[in-house]
Amino acid sequence: MASWAAKRQLLYSSIIIIALLLIIGTPSYFYFFNKTATCFDNKQNQDETGVDCGGGCEKACKIDVVALPVTIWSRAFPVTNGIYNLAAYVQNPNVEYVAGPTQYIFRVYDRENVLIGVREGTADIPPTKTFPIFEQGFSADQRIPVTTFFEFTRDVQWKKYQGSKAELEVTDIKTSNLDTAPRIDAVLVNKTINRYAHVEVVALVYDEKGNAMAASRTFIDDLQSTASAPLFFTWPKPFPSTVSKVEIIPKLSIDSTLK
Repeated sequence: MASWAAKRQLLYSSIIIIALLLIIGTPSYFYFFNKTATCFDNKQNQDETGVDCGGGCEKACKIDVVALPVTIWSRAFPVTNGIYNLAAYVQNPNVEYVAGPTQYIFRVYDRENVLIGVREGTADIPPTKTFPIFEQGFSADQRIPVTTFFEFTRDVQWKKYQGSKAELEVTDIKTSNLDTAPRIDAVLVNKTINRYAHVEVVALVYDEKGNAMAASRTFIDDLQSTASAPLFFTWPKPFPSTVSKVEIIPKLSIDSTLK
């Protein structure tokens, strides 16, 4: 028969082993079998409508969004001496969703449908219904652009917009020097308590038939909360037709808010 000392030693050893198993096993159990559900665990849980997407997750599921923004029109606008500004007017069909820098391309063709050149870039897709994408200073040399195609060249990674939509208003739009060197002046008003950096503002000029016939761009480096900033756009030559409407569109990158 085992002595009392041996039994006591066996009891102590058993207690130590059980304690070690609890110390090691409990975290392992929670790690492998009882993880807290997240948007990055490669599982469809919580209120997700797909794996790590939809519901309370920031990432959008493909079934919840339209895959690509819609291009309403894209054109090349003459500036001077074979230099053109390129612009595309784009619609975000998922106004509750945004996307970070997404690659795009303009392709410009002449009358014979021969490619003159391309211009590539990236653009954020903001939480607004329509917005412009602008490329400045495209050189066509001696050729004349007739057709301009625009498209996004990468899949858009949509995510739910968590911020508040910026309330930027353009007021006091005035045109001058239309017969010589057109100029458009306006005022950009920040109606929020947020401060914004690097605000892109695009001006689109329309003819009597409602077609865009000119485009230009400027930037406001720092727009203080509840403040305003002057805007002006210039062209070196008269517009090809009578101006019927001017549309001035402020455009913010997704991370443009300053503290």
